[in-house]
Amino acid sequence: MTMHPHLQTGIPADSAARLLARAARRISEGPHLWGAIDVTPTGRTSYCRTRLTVYPPGTNAAERRALRFYRNWPVAGAVLALFLFLALAEMPALVVTSIAISVYAAGIWAGHAATRSLRPHVRRLTVLTAATGQHFETLGDIAFFQAATDQLRAMDKLNDHGLLSAAEYESYWAEIYDALPAA
Repeated sequence: MTMHPHLQTGIPADSAARLLARAARRISEGPHLWGAIDVTPTGRTSYCRTRLTVYPPGTNAAERRALRFYRNWPVAGAVLALFLFLALAEMPALVVTSIAISVYAAGIWAGHAATRSLRPHVRRLTVLTAATGQHFETLGDIAFFQAATDQLRAMDKLNDHGLLSAAEYESYWAEIYDALPAA
């Protein structure tokens, strides 16, 4: 007798389905319903930029996917263009270059078109940490940034455990969104 694959791993079938759905959502929409936290690590420039991006409350799944596509396409499109160069190596270089540039430009256009009405309403807060001689200096409202990210993460944790209703989640989200400066 063969066991169901989920029974072999110890994960109930309904839990496995929820985990799969959550993973698919996380990949396509991002880890947070409310927006994103981006960190540009310190490199040769000796500074670190951390940006909190908060979408307007009520942003739906399709809008989150479009915003994520818009944000990630420049790098993903460049990688896709490189793969096109490799896959179509047998074709003339001018043709392959034209195809790669067309695909990249189509992605840029699609991202802009899909997010045109939403992008002006997205709010951002950036904090920079720079090495200045013997110490680090922080530029930006670090106290508000830390409080907002802590509250957003706590809100996500409560939501993940089913301890917040959709209305409560959106209410907390709106509170932080409203406190952020408009662009």
